[in-house]
Amino acid sequence: MGDKRSTVSSAAAAKFKFGIMEEQFRALQLQPSQINGVFQQVMEERFNIERNIHQYNDSNYFINSAPSMEESSSTMRGVYTSHRNIWSNGYGSSLPYEDYRMMEMASMGALTVTPPRMFGYLHHNNFFQPPWRGWVVLMATDCLECQYLQAIIEEGDPRSVAMILSEIKNNLHELMKHQFGNYLIQKLFEAKKGITNIQIDSIVYLIISDVQKFSDVCKNNHGTRVVQIMLENVRCPFTKYAVLHMMKSIIVELMNNVNGGYVIIQCVKIFPPTLKKVIMDELAKNCVDIATHKIGCSVVQTCLLESGILAIDLITSIISNATLLAEDPYGNYVVQFVIKMKFPLVNKRMIAELRGKFAGLSMNKHGSNVVEDLLRCSNQDDVHAIVKELMRSTNFLEVIQDPFGNYVVQRALKCTQGYLRRKLSFLIRSYRRELQYHPHGKLVFDNAKSKRR
Repeated sequence: MGDKRSTVSSAAAAKFKFGIMEEQFRALQLQPSQINGVFQQVMEERFNIERNIHQYNDSNYFINSAPSMEESSSTMRGVYTSHRNIWSNGYGSSLPYEDYRMMEMASMGALTVTPPRMFGYLHHNNFFQPPWRGWVVLMATDCLECQYLQAIIEEGDPRSVAMILSEIKNNLHELMKHQFGNYLIQKLFEAKKGITNIQIDSIVYLIISDVQKFSDVCKNNHGTRVVQIMLENVRCPFTKYAVLHMMKSIIVELMNNVNGGYVIIQCVKIFPPTLKKVIMDELAKNCVDIATHKIGCSVVQTCLLESGILAIDLITSIISNATLLAEDPYGNYVVQFVIKMKFPLVNKRMIAELRGKFAGLSMNKHGSNVVEDLLRCSNQDDVHAIVKELMRSTNFLEVIQDPFGNYVVQRALKCTQGYLRRKLSFLIRSYRRELQYHPHGKLVFDNAKSKRR
């Protein structure tokens, strides 16, 4: 890097010297023999200038370090294709990705001849160097110095931003998890000027290229915020697909983590329907593992709320595993959430799946909540089906006397109407001797007397 910058410095100095020599040549009015010597010297200087400029390429800028299509193809495990003319740059342009990238390199290279317009730069060997050059990673881990770097990014000077990117590109994962460094990465994604979409995509590719490190960042208290902001600021549809492709293998792991769950929720909120469906399908495949987890059950409910019609497959999977989930300490909350969505067809299918098991579920600490919600949120025909099954059960008296089952029977008295309610009240009162002094049964018995008509 140093050799190339010195090349640019010498080239700029030579141009300046060339101008001075031309002025001296006119002022001195040299003799013909002297003119030949000076002319030869001038031409040699000019040849050196052109050769240095031709050999110089701006590899110091971060955009030249961005992965090529072939490199990204191997990293993304075959996501990229070799048909460059088919894929555009992802922003609606007709230019191929490589051509767009070369144009970006050329525009960044043009900036090298213009000194930065920022206070605090030092003049060294005819080339302006900022005082923080080479110290960015260390400065990012300090509270005040990190704020200083964020201020530089806010100024929007492309060359300064490129310098910062070139220094942090190998420490992205560590900085994203750092209590101060994470704010610097957030600022890069939130920057409104000085950074291009191609540079943002390059940062994203570096972050997701290592799945394990990416997973660790998502599960970190600081890293999860950075990833969520990253997802908000990714504009290229193909980059979003690349993120999802790498995330697919760790969705269950992230869903069951308190910080990783927020990343999945963010994807469901902002991704287009085609990508959102990929996430929901993955949740449907691993429904039991996620819904029975302390953290995962909450994330599943949020995804159901945010995904709309795309949640059909997930709801179907929940119904298919309703018996197992209803008795689980955490899974029952997912089943209750689906019931409370009050889709008549969904609740009808849920009742059909649990048919023949309502008495047992009513005496279960967690399952009793599911049965109560079905009585509360279903139409009268479905409510009657549940109540009739309970009344015909040989364990009906046990259900009434159970610490949890008695609440189900009380709920049944409130939700039934007409002839079925009178029949249920009569059946309960027929157990007067067993219920009148029972700690749980007497509540049901008193309720049945008040419902008598």
